[in-house]
Amino acid sequence: MTLSEAEVRSQKVDELRSQGIEPYPSQSYARSHTAQQVREIFSQPGKELENGQSDPEEIPLRLAGRIISKRDSGKIGFIDLKDATDKIQLKIEKAIVTGEVGLSFEQIKKLLDVGDFVGVEGIGCRTPRGELSILVREFTLLSKATIQFPDAYYGINDPEVCRRHREMDLASNQESLNRFMLRSRIVQSIRSYLWKANFYEIETPTLQAIYGGAAAKPFITHHNALEVDLYLRVAPELFLKRAICGGFERVFELGKAFRNEGIDSTHNPEFTSLEVYQAYADVFDILTVVEDVICFAAAEIFGDVREIENQGETISLERKYDYSEKYPGFSGKHWQVKTMVEAVRDEFGLDFDSLDLESAISSATKLELHLSKLEKQSLGYVLYAVFDKLVVPKLIQPTFIIDYPVEVSPLAKGHRSKPGFVERFELFINGTEYSNGFSELNDPKEQRKRFEEQLAQKNAGDDEAHPMDEDFIQALSLGMPNCAGMGIGVDRLVMLLTNTQSIRDAVMFPTMRPVKDS
Repeated sequence: MTLSEAEVRSQKVDELRSQGIEPYPSQSYARSHTAQQVREIFSQPGKELENGQSDPEEIPLRLAGRIISKRDSGKIGFIDLKDATDKIQLKIEKAIVTGEVGLSFEQIKKLLDVGDFVGVEGIGCRTPRGELSILVREFTLLSKATIQFPDAYYGINDPEVCRRHREMDLASNQESLNRFMLRSRIVQSIRSYLWKANFYEIETPTLQAIYGGAAAKPFITHHNALEVDLYLRVAPELFLKRAICGGFERVFELGKAFRNEGIDSTHNPEFTSLEVYQAYADVFDILTVVEDVICFAAAEIFGDVREIENQGETISLERKYDYSEKYPGFSGKHWQVKTMVEAVRDEFGLDFDSLDLESAISSATKLELHLSKLEKQSLGYVLYAVFDKLVVPKLIQPTFIIDYPVEVSPLAKGHRSKPGFVERFELFINGTEYSNGFSELNDPKEQRKRFEEQLAQKNAGDDEAHPMDEDFIQALSLGMPNCAGMGIGVDRLVMLLTNTQSIRDAVMFPTMRPVKDS
């Protein structure tokens, strides 16, 4: 009977133990260098090694990592060792690695496999063929892998396996590992910028009695001790604004939100969001914060590079437009800014400033846009439908769309000069939304009216309409200064900066359908 790979490896675990070697030792393993540091040492002037030469200074090197390939050749063996920084070759000579301390040459040859974690001590050398290597003097097993390791060259090419078993993807695909390392740096840079800009990071509830802060369908759970249904938050917005009501002036939260929605290339039910609120500010002030955060994160990754590639498009991150004359007080250079009406007019020649509801519906029909019953209720809904479904995919370079219809913005402050609109923006890049923000509504009576309108929409069948939140209205009644807030989808920002097509490859462990037992 032929044994499976897992059975063979399991037998090796038993054999190691029978020879007095623990495959999963408890003690720590202190390394002196990473693979990258070894390469840096022997690339310094005066430290280079000739082909076939060992380090004359015999600098002691102690490394740890995973075996990603293994080749035996008589009395010499070669192993490629990989850590988080790089990979490096190990040269193992039978005459040197005797097993007096650690594993013997024969034990390495017969009982170790690709995927095992090991520690090695030795000195630098360069093989006759010119490969920088570690001439091993002592070899220690740190952890035995008991299933077959993915191919070191090809990795895992099945997206389903990569997403469902991310550890295998990370272990075998350097590109994937690099992407998630960059994600960590992006998250760190966001926090770094906001801390330096004097924003306080605060935490708000994930379990909420009343979900709110976004038009979305929530996940429902039940608290046994309190005997109440609770919701996983769809956004932290209302609690963050309550902190502003209480006296904070600059706050943010970077964390998880949950929406019971479909899964596609830009949506995952569990996602990471950044929300920021600034007192005594308006929509243009917070729009600038969005630019600052994204440009700061990009600079941390790319340095001074102003253009990036994203899904076949070259995206310019340079801020080159001056809107100070059009919008007094909005100084400096920015990405492109258009009103929603301008964006639709520029694309289709339709001027919603001069259309009535009937002609707007007729124009949308001519554009082969199917409008729902809800969307036919007002001019604002029709405008948003035309923009959202037909214009957004054409917005390639970073563009802020401002001046949204009040119907689709229940938490935004009414426009200072345009009835029926609010002071809101969304940022679009390459046909995808990356940020949403607005001057915050702080009139409690108007907020109650907006919530009541949302309730009417919910009763009409809109399961994403915003619920009534009496606690939030009470907070506004205490008083909230003029305030602006914004949100950025962190997963989408990672997609942008790492040129990743699907959000499920920017989220380390995305939501997946459970595998059914056969």
